[in-house]
Amino acid sequence: MMAMNRSIVKAAVFLAFAAVCASVWAGGGRESAPRWEGMFTGVIPAADGPGISVVAIFNADHTYHITHQHIGKGIEVFQFNGTFEWNEQSKTITLDRRDIPFMYRLDKNGITQLDMEGNKITGALANNYRLRRVE
Repeated sequence: MMAMNRSIVKAAVFLAFAAVCASVWAGGGRESAPRWEGMFTGVIPAADGPGISVVAIFNADHTYHITHQHIGKGIEVFQFNGTFEWNEQSKTITLDRRDIPFMYRLDKNGITQLDMEGNKITGALANNYRLRRVE
């Protein structure tokens, strides 16, 4: 019985190793996508309502698509498209426009909207300016 358990453990370890190798091989040696690439969602505070539903998509070619929908204000969706710059040192995304919040800082599982001067938003609602990564 003990030999059978060891065989099962060895088989499981081998299969796990094979899965990791296959995953690396399937990537064709290319680098993984930057952590800023992808979709992020959340609800940020609004001055005149319960919040603004935000979906932000950042593409590998440094283009973005962001939508804002004011919760409780009807079905109108505001759409913003353009290009952005990535700063590796500060881990920030800066959009090419200034008519919407235009700076975000990347963290482990999402991005945080920054104030108009590129600083972290502080105060009672500070944690509500975070968009989570959609996997």
